[in-house]
Amino acid sequence: MYNLIGKFLQKAIPIRVKNDRISTSKHLYIALQVINENQLSTTETRYTDKHKILWARSEVTMEMKFVGSGNIAALEIAKAFTVRFNDAWASEQFEQYSDILFPLYCDDVKVEKFSINSEDQYDDACSVTAYFEYHPEFGICEESSKEVIMSVLVADTNTNIEKKY
Repeated sequence: MYNLIGKFLQKAIPIRVKNDRISTSKHLYIALQVINENQLSTTETRYTDKHKILWARSEVTMEMKFVGSGNIAALEIAKAFTVRFNDAWASEQFEQYSDILFPLYCDDVKVEKFSINSEDQYDDACSVTAYFEYHPEFGICEESSKEVIMSVLVADTNTNIEKKY
């Protein structure tokens, strides 16, 4: 998920993107952190020849912290992000990257009053909360399945026959 969002950010705003597990930089950067995930639908199932695939729709909430440098203000970068993310262009970009993560919308930019970095200096920082629809998939190997029940429609008689395999 972080990699897909990183691709979008690099195309929308050509800067370095970091996730929250890396120490902060003295240069302009964006820190990403998933803060919530809510399942929106019941689990759906599909089968391949060797796996049972489970998936469900979820809404992922991500906090994005934009930290500016001397040359570029955090507010400028955060605003550029919100304008692009809330446009149909974002959906077109994510469609090229993946079929499991879809941008929904983001809230307005929040300017952080006092953001102190690791060197006890004040950072120029803003944050944005962005929302995505996420379709994670989980596979179960064929060996763990007990049985598969399929409904089959016989072409000759229009009779529905249930078969167990």
